[in-house]
Amino acid sequence: MTEQRPLPEHKQGDLLERIQERYGTLRKSERIVADFLRNNAGKRLDSSITELGRTLGVSEATISRVSRALGYDGYPDMKLSLAEGTRNRSSIVNLPLEIDDSDSLISTSNKLASLLIAGLAGTQRMLDAHRLEQAVEALRLARKIVFVGVGGAAAICDEAAHMFMKAGFDATSYRDGYTQTIVAATLTADDVMVGISHTGSTETVTDALLLAREKKATTIAITSNADSDVGRAGHVVLTTWSADQHLVPLHGDFLEGRASQLFLIDLLYVGALFRNGDGPATALKTTGEALEKRYRKKRGTA
Repeated sequence: MTEQRPLPEHKQGDLLERIQERYGTLRKSERIVADFLRNNAGKRLDSSITELGRTLGVSEATISRVSRALGYDGYPDMKLSLAEGTRNRSSIVNLPLEIDDSDSLISTSNKLASLLIAGLAGTQRMLDAHRLEQAVEALRLARKIVFVGVGGAAAICDEAAHMFMKAGFDATSYRDGYTQTIVAATLTADDVMVGISHTGSTETVTDALLLAREKKATTIAITSNADSDVGRAGHVVLTTWSADQHLVPLHGDFLEGRASQLFLIDLLYVGALFRNGDGPATALKTTGEALEKRYRKKRGTA
């Protein structure tokens, strides 16, 4: 094993920084321990060294080596460090509880990545194959696709419309209730409206979906709460992951929610591409060439 050099003084106070500093020097079995510690940052570790070894399938000696490699006197010292890291939480409202205002940027990046991965994995587990097929089929056959949302969800709607439009679909995005109402009133049975709301309580999105249904358009709801107003307004509901705790709409699980919404949009987009023959591929090639020509001309290289 590579000889361990002392950790720099500025690296000694944060477990995740220690892991980041030492990870490349750890053996395969030791990385199992390091990965467990990284994935459980901010949680109190109550297991004995024997119990943890049994859980991870590694020896007690391996855990002890990791503890010393990370600059601790041993496993009890490392456990104490973890416990101390759970005592003082950030006073900033609605930051994820895992993130502390005393965390280093490396520690924060690890925690944010873990939260986003958990959100995507949770959304994947909640996918219903039949509903997904229904949504893709409606989108690929639609005369017009309209995405509606407000706030952060509106940004997802803009991205969705942009993606579908480049592939040759007639897709648009609207973020204000006035315009959403006007557009919903003009839809027909050949059209699809997709409403996005993390909480499912956005009134303008609910109203637009209900009006679109009245006009016989197919409605798709993307929300973390299938029983919400937005969820019930959709012919098809695709559910995103949500944290268990109740949070005010500031940060909380909304970052994970946005990532999950974009994941579902990408999934619907890819599904519609694959089910629509050569049309989308041709459209993507055409729009790509047009954009390349435009920007080449702007650079004076045409």
